[in-house]
Amino acid sequence: MKRLLTALAALFAALVLRAQDDRFDALGAKLDEYFAALAGEPLSVQSRECDFLIESCQDSLVRQFVALKIYDHYLKSKIMGDDGVAVHVADTWLIPGKVAMHSDLDLLNAKVFAEFNRQAQLGAEAPLLTLQDPSGAEVTVPEAGRYTVLYFYDTSCSTCRVETPRLCNFLKNTSFPLTSVAVYVGSDPEEWERYRAVSLDVPGMVHLWDPELASDFHRKYGVLQTPRMFLVGPDGTVVGRGLDTPALGMLAEKFSGRESYVYGSREGMSVFERVFAGYGEELKSTDVLDVAAYVAERTYGEGDADSFKHMEGDLLYYLSSQTGETFKDGTLLFIDKYVLGVPDVWTAPEDTAQVLSLARTMKDLLERSPVGSVIPDLKVHGELLRKPCLFRKASKKGVFPLRKADCLVFYTQGCGRCEETLAAARKLADQGARVLLVDMDVLFSERPDEAHLLLDTFDLSGLPYVMQLGSGGVVRHRYLEL
Repeated sequence: MKRLLTALAALFAALVLRAQDDRFDALGAKLDEYFAALAGEPLSVQSRECDFLIESCQDSLVRQFVALKIYDHYLKSKIMGDDGVAVHVADTWLIPGKVAMHSDLDLLNAKVFAEFNRQAQLGAEAPLLTLQDPSGAEVTVPEAGRYTVLYFYDTSCSTCRVETPRLCNFLKNTSFPLTSVAVYVGSDPEEWERYRAVSLDVPGMVHLWDPELASDFHRKYGVLQTPRMFLVGPDGTVVGRGLDTPALGMLAEKFSGRESYVYGSREGMSVFERVFAGYGEELKSTDVLDVAAYVAERTYGEGDADSFKHMEGDLLYYLSSQTGETFKDGTLLFIDKYVLGVPDVWTAPEDTAQVLSLARTMKDLLERSPVGSVIPDLKVHGELLRKPCLFRKASKKGVFPLRKADCLVFYTQGCGRCEETLAAARKLADQGARVLLVDMDVLFSERPDEAHLLLDTFDLSGLPYVMQLGSGGVVRHRYLEL
């Protein structure tokens, strides 16, 4: 590894001298190669190497390009712990002004990111939090001498509605010695009590909150959004951050010394990325079943039950990350036939925690307001878009019946895809459609009962969510991408 890094560094230095083209194409490609070589190295090694790269740049524009590309790479990396390098680059180069960012807003964002991510990094001592239990008694976490999972959630978080049941299922089925701590980040005691009883009913789980924000948990653990999950080791150091339930299960297996298959790995997902890329825009929902049937024939059909589980489980994880009506409809067909339809196959503890729980959650969401059904006769606060004329404006805010709209758009603020969808929705309204926009952030803040009713009626686990309605509120299409 050291020889490879040295060779890449020498080539990088040569490219720096020639990197005068505004697009820096060659330099950017070499940096991507360098990142791949560094993957898996300790945080200190990666940070030191990145410092060397930036210091090698004599031209200010080249240095800016290199530093910002490094920062952006580690900021967006899906590898656990890589964000620590982004913090290092921000603290060492960007915030002190040694390298200029493109705008004051970018610099402000870097300062906020670093401030909320300096602590609770991998290998660092986990910050102690003194929180309150439901009775008002103070409790300090994490607990010394045991593995502790810290799960920060909000009752109004749509992603938590998917992650919470997966986590609960894992905790109920794992034999790994683990203290589970669920931290409610909101301040509504009634909502908290209901969520504990309905969604987080796990024996032995420690339920805590901090309505006055006295513990500073947002900054100490970087809880700028939910869910947020950490695993702390018996020695008090952070051994897992930014986790989801499958990643938690993988760490539990690692620390227990057991080897088991980890569903949804990068290698497993890449297989199906290549398979479905071949269909292009011609993909049909039944093609998902065809792919699953081929896998079943070549594995289970030849007596290899383990390979069947591994590949079909990976397919489930791949499908869970896909959007659009075709994939969603195909996913429901797949779950019914190849996962829940063959319960005798999925018998191992990791199957229950990683596959069956996810499949049941997805099935519940996918079966809400299916095509051909009539949506409930509900009135919802939102913004109605219509083609403007002499007697009416293009948009009107108020309370509107869902069944009267041609198109429903549920969205959240600060979401890039949501902004693109809203722009497309306004164009659709200009063509004569009645489009109802529903801001879920506003509803959760001002009308939580109405928001929860919508969550129970539609699959709002991923936003934006777009539906096309026919006469009388009949669902014609859902999961549309405008």
